[in-house]
Amino acid sequence: MKKWGKKALIGVAIVIVVAAVAFSKMQPLEVETGAVTKGKVTATVVEKGKVVSGAMGDIFSEVQGKVKEVYVDEGAAVTKGKVLALVDTAEVEARIAQLEGELKAIKGMEQVSPADGNLIKQQLLAVEQNRVAYNQAKSNYERIRNLYDQEAATTVELERAQNELETTQKALAQAEAALASARQQSQGNKQQYQGQRESIQAQLDHLREQQAKARIMADRNGTIFVKKVKKGDFISHGSFLFTLGTSGQVKIETYVNSKDMANINPGDRVTVIFKVPGQDLEVGGDITKIAPVTEERTSALGVIEDKVKVTVELKKYPPGIKLIPGMTVDVVLVTQEADNALGVPKEAVFTDRGDDFVWTVKDGRAVVVQVETGVEGDDLIEVKKGLDSDDELIMNPHMKELQEGVKVTELKHQTRVGV
Repeated sequence: MKKWGKKALIGVAIVIVVAAVAFSKMQPLEVETGAVTKGKVTATVVEKGKVVSGAMGDIFSEVQGKVKEVYVDEGAAVTKGKVLALVDTAEVEARIAQLEGELKAIKGMEQVSPADGNLIKQQLLAVEQNRVAYNQAKSNYERIRNLYDQEAATTVELERAQNELETTQKALAQAEAALASARQQSQGNKQQYQGQRESIQAQLDHLREQQAKARIMADRNGTIFVKKVKKGDFISHGSFLFTLGTSGQVKIETYVNSKDMANINPGDRVTVIFKVPGQDLEVGGDITKIAPVTEERTSALGVIEDKVKVTVELKKYPPGIKLIPGMTVDVVLVTQEADNALGVPKEAVFTDRGDDFVWTVKDGRAVVVQVETGVEGDDLIEVKKGLDSDDELIMNPHMKELQEGVKVTELKHQTRVGV
């Protein structure tokens, strides 16, 4: 009796378990559901941006040397032409003095050079004297030749007259050659002095320009936003010294990853978010400028990325906020957009072997549907093929109990609207 009683109890327990399992399988699976929506699906990126002055510009050094004085601090209001800093020009001034002395010496040498003029005068006189002698010898020769033809002069007299003519002719030629040489020498000296003067004058002009540029001046009216130099610093040509701008006119600058730039264009609308205590204040703006080249920028995680500088102008200034250049903001940019599209919540889509699927509810049962997706927005994913606007979605597609054809019942209906 005892053995039979134990077997009976075991049998009853098995029946109860089987019945419970069968009963559980007959119960619908509770799932969250949501609706397919029709509207706009928008994909955005959020980048950090900074407020900059609309009339802001950087001032760089155009000279090299030690900073002798700095006359302004950050926040100082300045007018165009005000001297902001002074670079020591002692070496430049010494070189200027040296070159000015050399220039005076050359001018003095040019004034002493009348020796060249005296030499030319002497040679001119010699030429004239030799020309007179030659003309006389030529007349005498012609006279003797006529007499010789009339047998009134001897051969000796004719030869003597001819020798004298040849001698005076050679003397005249030598005097003319000496005159040409003296003139050429004088011209060479003039060109040499002129070349030296021009070379020294060019050096002086350059040094005086450097001397003037040693006075670092404001190129506009405004406020000193950044000061990167102090007294005693040694600066080179191109060193960054100051940032000067106006606080009443501002714009936003941000850097966008190059892979997100395909559909971003000048004129696009963006949202600028100012983080103030207790709230995030959103202000609309327009993209006014996109840099033509990428820049390598290091992210907060230390990753080097290719980014593009984008400039935004605000539609209006946020009320109650003082916009200070350097202030950090968030810039929301639209990277993709699909109008009049079917959209499903992102959590409803799952991927298997590279294809996208969703679970739908049809006649109270779970049905898996393959879909073709498009724009992936912040909350919704565009579905191009596979769904209709009245389809009902299962929002928790990764439930292990979820199988094709299983009965389901709605646990909670999530109302979705297009973005």
